[in-house]
Amino acid sequence: MKLSYRCNSCKRDNTIKTRATDRHGLLMERGNNEFNERCKYCGNFTKKHINRLYADDDYTLVLIGIAIAIIGTCFLWDLGYISTLTGTIPIWFWTEMKKKSSTFNQSLVK
Repeated sequence: MKLSYRCNSCKRDNTIKTRATDRHGLLMERGNNEFNERCKYCGNFTKKHINRLYADDDYTLVLIGIAIAIIGTCFLWDLGYISTLTGTIPIWFWTEMKKKSSTFNQSLVK
């Protein structure tokens, strides 16, 4: 999950690095309802409220899940197992990613 906001001047999306999984955790981490970030593209400072952030999907974990599934299939293929069990690993990573981003986008702070 990547947290993004849109710059007011150049209208491009910027990301914020954080470990928070919801807006309340981000509020506790930052300590303030608003954050002042410099745009990576135009350099303007953008003052935004935490509720203006939105969660985007980060597909690197899904790619890691695909790699784990391929490695698991290689090991289970020699044992005679069908690889449909390992095919569910990337699907599980994808559903967890969607669930986390949806939960973040649905919660708001005052």
